[in-house]
Amino acid sequence: MRGSAFICMVVVIFTVSCNSTPKDHVLVEAVTVNSDMFGASDYAIEIREDSSYRVIDYSLGLDSATLELIDPTENPLLLAENTITGKTRIDGNTFFFTPGFKQVDKALLKNGFMDLYIGDSFFRRLRLQKGNSYSINNFDQKRFHDYAIFNAPNDSAFDNSYNLNQRDLIFIDSVLTSILKNKEGNNAFYKQLKVYSNSDSVLVDVNIFLKNNKSLKDFFRYYPIISFDSPTYEGTYGKLEINLSKRTFSELIMSDDF
Repeated sequence: MRGSAFICMVVVIFTVSCNSTPKDHVLVEAVTVNSDMFGASDYAIEIREDSSYRVIDYSLGLDSATLELIDPTENPLLLAENTITGKTRIDGNTFFFTPGFKQVDKALLKNGFMDLYIGDSFFRRLRLQKGNSYSINNFDQKRFHDYAIFNAPNDSAFDNSYNLNQRDLIFIDSVLTSILKNKEGNNAFYKQLKVYSNSDSVLVDVNIFLKNNKSLKDFFRYYPIISFDSPTYEGTYGKLEINLSKRTFSELIMSDDF
């Protein structure tokens, strides 16, 4: 519910702040969903048909005198200070920012979201409010609504990027259905997939989380709950690895018994 309220707030602010320019000149618009997700900032991003961009950072400020938090939506000076503008270079569904912001230098529109990157490293995911026609959709999102997919940062071992498609997800879903039949069942879990790829193989790290943890519902699609570097989640989760190239998979390991 809080995520939905934040979307409405941002859309209203965008509507008011854009009165000086025609709305139909907006090419892409995206907003964050969860204001408290891992303490990360809230963003609203707008890219216009002339390739200009505007980013509004809704992070709370701190009054150094009173030590009270300042809400930028209620403080025009802070809101102006947190607003960044520049130009983008558009290459298909990829947007390159000049200058970048928060070290973010590009955005990728895919599967109904805008993914922000610092180099090749995933930074933040936003929900597209406008621009779905420019987003590459690799699978049926209604069928696989319990899945969230993240491409791992490129390194010396996994130096390619691979986008999971419908056929891949059908196989992954069948694997999880088979493995989880003696637990709660596949439909009882949210699934986060991290994709590693090179010229020889495509590997998928799968993390699963019981849906009875209601707090996960609003943000599991937007950021890896288990980080790429090391586990940081304190709740119960399961993990396994699927080799899509060989169509093999590992044993499911649970962090704790259900």
